[in-house]
Amino acid sequence: MGWVARLPARVQTKLLVAFLSIVGLLIVLGAVGLQVLSGVNDQTNELIKLQRRIAAYRQVQHDTTNQLYSISTALLLQDDRMLDAALRQLNQFGYDLDRMEFVAEVEAEVLGQVRQEYDRFTAGVTHVVELVRAGRTEEARKVQQAEIMPSADRLERLTNQLVNIAEADMVAAIETTEGAYGTSRLIVVSFAVGSILLALGLGYIISWSLIEPVKKIETRLRQIAAGDFAQQVAVANRDELGVLAGNVNQTSEQLGRLYQEVQARTAELARSVAELEALGEVSKAVNSTLDLDTVLQTIVAKAVQLSDTDAGTIYVFSSTRQQFRPRATYGMSDELIAAISDQAIGLNDPGIGDAARRRAPVQVPDLSEGTPSPAQKI
Repeated sequence: MGWVARLPARVQTKLLVAFLSIVGLLIVLGAVGLQVLSGVNDQTNELIKLQRRIAAYRQVQHDTTNQLYSISTALLLQDDRMLDAALRQLNQFGYDLDRMEFVAEVEAEVLGQVRQEYDRFTAGVTHVVELVRAGRTEEARKVQQAEIMPSADRLERLTNQLVNIAEADMVAAIETTEGAYGTSRLIVVSFAVGSILLALGLGYIISWSLIEPVKKIETRLRQIAAGDFAQQVAVANRDELGVLAGNVNQTSEQLGRLYQEVQARTAELARSVAELEALGEVSKAVNSTLDLDTVLQTIVAKAVQLSDTDAGTIYVFSSTRQQFRPRATYGMSDELIAAISDQAIGLNDPGIGDAARRRAPVQVPDLSEGTPSPAQKI
């Protein structure tokens, strides 16, 4: 799913591609459905043709039976009107035969036999009608028995054969239609399910590529709001969300630098305030008492606090003895005070002596380097 996020395309383009993909799936699904419907329609048309063939064959059977009945009745009654009706039925029979040839092109051989037998049957019926009208009834009956009846039987067998062929084709077509319907239904259902799953998967991938970076950016913004400027939000997107993540990281870095500057200035301001407070207390001590020890004690205490050290001492120089001795201390035990009081520190000693000679503060970066002062030997 990460490959979608890494695509160098805009979010709008990705959403448009996803939408068009889903539309394409719907179009393909519709095309498959139309193809299936077309196949079903073809099968239905084939069944309709088979039904027409069977109807035409049965009509021929029915007309043949009517012809035999009409001829038999006409011979029995010797009625001219019935003979005319029999001839009209022959014409109708010819029409039915032509229609049968139109709808049953696949049985051309059998239809050819039916046509030949129909011609013989027509010739026989016409001959019988002529004999009846000529008053030769007995001869007409013989012709009927010898020619028309066998011809009618052969026509019936041939039409039965056509009906059987058509019914067999009908059964096969029905089975084929059922199989095609099952296959088509399986194809449509499978394609529909596949399209739905593909659409859901595509929607999930697109939504993941959008929502996951938003969640990461939201988490990072919460960290920034909590004062954590050291973290970075990692987003693989190469779209607007990736640009937004980069801007958030850049903003976090800038806020971190500003926060550090503010902290440094705040600490510096706090030190300045502390120095002012210390000077104020020293001034207050100087103005409130004439006791030098109290003033020096206040000064050394504030100096220790401002320098953030553990202890401190103020030495005074004795011009008579040319030595420094402690006058005020802060943060020292009595044993340590007694120990440094016993030390003889002159102007030539490092540390305190250097500061006195220079009349300026001396800062020693590392006490383990250089010549140790007498105070360091304690």
